[in-house]
Amino acid sequence: ESYLEELESSPNEQLGNLSILNELLVEHKPKNFDDCVKWARLKYETLYHNDIVQLLSQYPENKTDAKGVPFWSGTKRKPSPLKFDANKDTDYEFILAASNMFASVFGIGKCTDKKAIQKALSSVVLPEFVPDKSIKIAATEEEAAEEKKRNKEEKEESGDVADQINKLTASLPSRSSINDQIINPAKFEKDDPTNFHIDFITACSNLRATNYRIKMESKHQTKFIAGKIIPAIATTTAMVTGMVCMEWYKIIQEFKLEAYRNSYANLALPMVTASEPFFPLKKEVPLFGEKKGEKLSFSSWDFIDIKIGNEMMKTFLRHFTKTYGYKVAGLTYGSSSLYQSLQKGEKWMKKRLKTPLGDVAQEISGQPLPKTDYLKLNLTCHNPEEEKDPENPMVDFPPVRFYYK
Repeated sequence: ESYLEELESSPNEQLGNLSILNELLVEHKPKNFDDCVKWARLKYETLYHNDIVQLLSQYPENKTDAKGVPFWSGTKRKPSPLKFDANKDTDYEFILAASNMFASVFGIGKCTDKKAIQKALSSVVLPEFVPDKSIKIAATEEEAAEEKKRNKEEKEESGDVADQINKLTASLPSRSSINDQIINPAKFEKDDPTNFHIDFITACSNLRATNYRIKMESKHQTKFIAGKIIPAIATTTAMVTGMVCMEWYKIIQEFKLEAYRNSYANLALPMVTASEPFFPLKKEVPLFGEKKGEKLSFSSWDFIDIKIGNEMMKTFLRHFTKTYGYKVAGLTYGSSSLYQSLQKGEKWMKKRLKTPLGDVAQEISGQPLPKTDYLKLNLTCHNPEEEKDPENPMVDFPPVRFYYK
């Protein structure tokens, strides 16, 4: 509710952000992996077929400008809409990567079973697409600027924007109904082969290249290009590495706090400053359950150690609730979501709850368990005093070191 109020003060962003919320929480909120496949298939159709058909309806092959020059000439290459084929590598790779990335956002387990994905694809029903004659696509930057200005004025006069905002706001679920919903934003990481990020970029760029009959590139080349988008400046990297190493020498020699330094550098100015660090800020959480009456004080460097062996996930959750008096709302391992209380009624989640927690972490993350004896888990909990503090329905705890050996 407070976020919606904040949006009202940013009218330029309001409609776009509400549309995103509507897509994530209403229209395409997935309940299982099949829903993620459906979302990916619809995205494919929009991006690589419908948008191209819309473009060609306004600028057909025989289109000419005022001087009689063909529109599709010179640097303008006429695209062709793609027809989806699940047996074609580029098409299937887009669905595989897009559906898995969408699933990870909502804490749904990954799936790489080709038969299961193709079965889900076979049940997707595509809405009929008819080009919208009222949509105008600008051919130049000047036309785009004029069209944007004209559309803004027309919408302000007609009140369409206000109507759309009211409609989208009314469609959103109530806050209480999504308190348990945890959405994990995807943070781009090109060096993690299990997160499907480079797979997704490769599939998207190759499909667009196919639209315009441009040479496709390999995943390796795509990763190389993506890595160059944000260049690492060697001089800055070397300087920061040196500063970090200086602090490590102090840690090894167990220097007192006043010997350490927080450093800030900007070579463009140039400027380098250093300051003494403060002790880390601490949070305090009242405990219930077996520790009722106690308070847990922790900083970003602290952990909770749980040593019950590689028990079933539901045993871990019950142990935590019994000990600290808080019900777990969400449990993650790295970027992988292992549990969300909102999904505990789902058939696949019931199965997961009866599986040893270490095995769940390995299966969902797609990576072998670490050589250490423990897993580092992050969790959020329901606030047992939510009635007294409705603005804070969730409580953060320090990371848990779950000793599975």
